[in-house]
Parts: sequence; structure tokens; C-alpha cells
Amino acid sequence: MLQTALRMLPRVVRPTLVQHPPAKTVPILGAVMSQFSRTIHGGDMGHAEMEISKGEKLNPFELAKLERKFSLYDVDDDRQIEHEDYENYIEKIKEAYNLEKGDPLLHAFENEFEAHWQRMLKFMDENKDGQLSLDEWTDFYPRVTRTARAHTYENLPKFLQTLADAFFTLMDSKCDGVVDPDEYRDFWCRWDAKVEDAKPSVDDETAEEHVNFMSENGKFPLNRDRFREAHADFTWSKDSRTFGRYAMGPIKLNKSQLLVHQ
Repeated sequence: MLQTALRMLPRVVRPTLVQHPPAKTVPILGAVMSQFSRTIHGGDMGHAEMEISKGEKLNPFELAKLERKFSLYDVDDDRQIEHEDYENYIEKIKEAYNLEKGDPLLHAFENEFEAHWQRMLKFMDENKDGQLSLDEWTDFYPRVTRTARAHTYENLPKFLQTLADAFFTLMDSKCDGVVDPDEYRDFWCRWDAKVEDAKPSVDDETAEEHVNFMSENGKFPLNRDRFREAHADFTWSKDSRTFGRYAMGPIKLNKSQLLVHQ
């Protein structure tokens, strides 16, 4: 499974490397490492860990969002998230930031991802088989992000803050601080491709529609701050009209999932 993903990496990362020289990307990765460190060693997730339990009622839109996020980790489409799927994310970051084996930042990144994987297994792997099924994901994941605080980027678990920033950095291939429809299309077509010559997940028309949706037709340009807000909105909103609907790329919604749920 990992080897299949790795064959796709050159298509994913080479345009980014041209636009992001090492002198610029290392400080960005340093900030990423700082956030990961707070996730594991800080206390912002402690309250969530004590509250994680099964059975929270989700509406169809919330289920569609969780299925979309699950698919991003499930590299081989076997309906299970395994350790190798997380290793694939490490390989993507390694290639994107041009890090060599033994680099201290890469080592830290590997350790933090490993800690996150173990956290997910501890609280979501109900049958203790060492992998996460879609049912386990939808049963338990909402409690991992549960909070009584305001539903803003600042109150996301640090791991999700880091993920939002990493996606924006990779997506902004022109390095102008704003994601446009072309960058959005290119990123998700490459990220979603799990086999060579896969059908593009986003075409030009869809990319423009999604970016316009998140930016409210250009009223709020899709810069890093807006992208962060969209990720927080995607994480917590129960309403399918939410502006962050496409923060994790193309999401499959049927008629019932497009209904408004208060």
C-alpha cells in the first residue's frame, strides 16, 4: 500500500519544491514541529480524552464530512486506516520539504505522527485489531475534537491546526499567500490520486465553485487565515451551507446531506 502511494509522490511534490526553496520551508516546518510538540506534551487535549465515548448522534452532513476525511487517510481504499497510511503522510511531507533521512526535523515529525496514531488507536480502535474501520472512525472521531470552547481555529486540537497549515502551504504553489482555483484543483487532484492515471477529482469548473464558496465569491480571499477558519468550520459545523464545506477538498453530498441541520 505504501509503495503504491510513493509512486504518486513525484507528481504531488515536484511543483511545490520549485516554488518553495529550502530557506523558506524550513522555518515553516519548524512552526509545524512546535505545534505538534504542544499536541503531545501540552494539555489542550486532556479534557477531550476523558470524554471520548461511543454513540454521538450525527446528521447526514456530519457523516459525509467524516467519510471524506477518512478517505484521505485510507490510501488503498480498503475501508481501513492502518499504520502504513500514516507512514504515507510522513513520506509526502518528507518529499514536499526536501528532507533527508536523519534530518532532526524529519525525525521529530515521524515521532509526532507516531504519537498521534497511537492516540487514535487508543481511543477509537474498539475491537483492538490495530486498524481503524469507518464505523470506528464515525463512532469516536467527533469526541476527539469535542470542546466547550468557541469553534475557532485557535481551539482546534493542535494536530488539526498543523494539518490545515500544511495543506495551505502545499496548496499555495505560487507563494502569493492566496489559494486560487488552479492551485486548489491541482492540489486535490494530486492528493486524491491513489493510482496512476486516476480520474481527476476536481475539474476547472468545480475548483472555481469551491473556492468561490469558501471565499464567499471573493469577499474573503482564501488566504491562510481564511483557510484556517474554513478548517475549523468544516470540523464543527452541522449545517451543509457552511462556508468551510470544501476545506478538505471535494465532498460527496446527496440531496438529504445538503439539507440544513440546526
